[in-house]
Amino acid sequence: MFSKPSTGIRETLDLPELSQIGIVVKDLEQAVAYYENTLGFGPFLRSGVDFNLVFEYIEYRGNRVETEFLMAFGTIGSLELELIQPVSGPSIYREFLDNGCEGFHHLCFDVDDLEERLARYRAMGIEALMEGRTRDSGFAYLDTEQAGGVIIELLQRPARRP
Repeated sequence: MFSKPSTGIRETLDLPELSQIGIVVKDLEQAVAYYENTLGFGPFLRSGVDFNLVFEYIEYRGNRVETEFLMAFGTIGSLELELIQPVSGPSIYREFLDNGCEGFHHLCFDVDDLEERLARYRAMGIEALMEGRTRDSGFAYLDTEQAGGVIIELLQRPARRP
């Protein structure tokens, strides 16, 4: 297990600028309505993607899984706000809700070389809780909650959403 760094976790991991805040919700439509109508964020774009078809694989705690989740993306200034509702199968999102939590879940950083960073972080004792790959992108949630107080997601993608 990765121990708490003597410097800030962002410096220890040499992370770029924050690009996204992830929020896990029980009801995506209710959450989108709240963030758009009450808080004035958005508009939110819902993902119409079947992630089991898009991803070559998704691993959760070291095991390949079939999982389904709904997502919506909006903006707060220059940051992307990601709302995630788990639907079926095991995932880091389902685990979060099953532990009685809802709300702020992770901080996301866009990276150029996901595999290189994962190798470097594994050498530091940081494992991925959940990860997935497509032909040209991928994500990994790092087991950094105990050390930094929050889960860190690394995201490699062709471009940020507009």
